[in-house]
Amino acid sequence: MRLLKIHRIMAYLVVLVLLAGCYSAPIRFGGSNDINFDRTSVDFGKGREIVASASGFQLLLFIPINVNSRQESAYQQLRAIAGRDYITDIKIEESWTYGLIGTLYTTTIKATAYPHKTN
Repeated sequence: MRLLKIHRIMAYLVVLVLLAGCYSAPIRFGGSNDINFDRTSVDFGKGREIVASASGFQLLLFIPINVNSRQESAYQQLRAIAGRDYITDIKIEESWTYGLIGTLYTTTIKATAYPHKTN
């Protein structure tokens, strides 16, 4: 009976460890500067499309390598490409490619960046 209880506890611990490996932080689009956003300071006639992507690899379909942080990495790259421009119309695309020893997961974020008006 005691052995059954130990096996049950071990099974719960294994499940918890596996679920912890699947955790990723949510992405918050925009920032505190967007709360008081002044639409008159942006030139909506000069928008440009910007694209950023990040990938992660799941080795042997079990060991995640940068899989959970790829959305955040792609968004940070997008912000760096945009600079001070206003970002809108965000689209997220997920894709995967099977490899012999694992799977490559890629997140691509496309958006439109509008510059601020110059006086």
